[in-house]
Amino acid sequence: MARSPRHVVALALRIKGELRVDALQGALDEVVERQEALRTRLHYDENDGTLGFQEVLPPRPVPLTVHDTPLPAGRARDEMALEVHVALHDAELSFLATPSLRAELYRFDDQDALLTLVTHHLFSDGWSSDVLRREIAAGYRARVAGVPHTLPSPVPYRMFASWQQEFLGSEKAAECRRFWGRELAGVEMYTMPADRPHGPGTRAPRSVVENFSIDAGTFAGVTASAARHRCSVWHVFLAAFMVLAEKVSGRTDIALLTVNNGRQDEKFYHTIGFFTDFVPIRLAFGDCVTFRDLMLLARRASADSQRYRMSFDSVLDIFPELMKGAFDPLTLLPTLNYVRSPKAESQAQFATRVEPVVPAEEVSASYVRGAFIWTFLVLPSGEFRCVVEYEPDAIDATTVRRWGTEFVDLVQAIADRPGQKWNVR
Repeated sequence: MARSPRHVVALALRIKGELRVDALQGALDEVVERQEALRTRLHYDENDGTLGFQEVLPPRPVPLTVHDTPLPAGRARDEMALEVHVALHDAELSFLATPSLRAELYRFDDQDALLTLVTHHLFSDGWSSDVLRREIAAGYRARVAGVPHTLPSPVPYRMFASWQQEFLGSEKAAECRRFWGRELAGVEMYTMPADRPHGPGTRAPRSVVENFSIDAGTFAGVTASAARHRCSVWHVFLAAFMVLAEKVSGRTDIALLTVNNGRQDEKFYHTIGFFTDFVPIRLAFGDCVTFRDLMLLARRASADSQRYRMSFDSVLDIFPELMKGAFDPLTLLPTLNYVRSPKAESQAQFATRVEPVVPAEEVSASYVRGAFIWTFLVLPSGEFRCVVEYEPDAIDATTVRRWGTEFVDLVQAIADRPGQKWNVR
C-alpha cells in the first residue's frame, strides 16, 4: 500500500493577482534542490519487500504543466477549482518518479489561477505540505523582488534515520520506555464495535466519508471555553471522545491511537519528508465527575504522551499485543487526527493572495483502506469539521452518523457546560 501510486499528498491552491510562471517554476525547482526527500529513490528488496537503501539523486526540474482555461469570473471558476480539487483524491504518482513533485497550473486569466501540487506520501506528509507552501512562496517572492529569501536550511531527510538510532540508545529513550511500560500496562488500543465481520476480502471499491461540522462562530466559543481552563480544543475533542467511548462500550479506561507529526526534534521542523507516526494516549476517567475534569485529564495525559514520545514501533516492542484488537474482524480501531489551521499563513503568500481550495465537504482518500479515521479539521475560516472515514462493509452509515453527531454535540456541551456531570443520562 505504501508504494501505491495513489498514496499521494495533494494540494489545490487558488492564486489571485499577477503570476509569473518563470518565477513559479524557479521556486518549485529550488524546493527540490533544498529538500532531499523530493529527489530520493527508495530501493526495496525484491525477495521480501523490505527497504534496502535510499538513493539521493541530483536536482531535476519539476514538471509544471500550464493549462490556459478561460472561464467567466465567478461561479464557473469556483466550480472548476472544486472539481479539480476533488479529482486530486484520485491522483497518481509513482514512488519511483523523481522529483516526487508534480505541479499543474490552470490559468483562468492573468489575475486568477489554480495551482495543484502532488507528492508521493513516502516522501511527504501533512506537515510537509505547509513547509512546501512556505518554500514555494519564499522562492517566488525572492525571484520577483530580486532579493534572496531567508529560509533556514532544512536538515536533510536522510539524517532522520541516524537521529532515531542515536535517540534509541539515549537515556531519554530509556526514560520513555519506563514511562510507556507503566502507562500502557494492562491495556490494548481502544476499539469500537463493527456492525458485521469485515476484512480485506469484503471491502467495497473505496472507503466512505461522513462530515460533521460546527460553524465558525460557535466553534470560536469552544476555543474560548477551553482556554478559560488552560486547555486547547484538542483536549475538548479527547474529552468528548471519552464520553462517546463510554456510551459505546461502557469503558472508562481506554488507550486512544492518535496521529502525530513525528518530528520529535525541532531541527526537522523545516524538512519535507514522511515523518508521520502514532502516539497512544491512556485515559482512565472513571474518577472524573464533570466535563471539566475530563478536559484536565486529557491535558495531562496528552502532555505526558508528548513528553515521552518515541516511535510507535518502539512502543510496540514493549507491548507487542497492544494492537491485537485492530485485527479483530468484529471491531474497528479509531485513529484520531487533529489538523490545525495553517500556521504563519502570511509566509505562504505570493502574487496577491493564495488560499487553499476548501470543498463544501471532505471526500474519501482512495489510498486509505481498512481504516477508521476521525479527522478533526479546523478550516482557515474557523469552521470545525469532524470527518470520519470508514469501510462500508464494516459499519453502517447510520451508525457512523449517530456517533459523529453525538461527538460534535458533546464538543459543544463540554464548552457550554464544563461544570456538568459527564455521565448524566
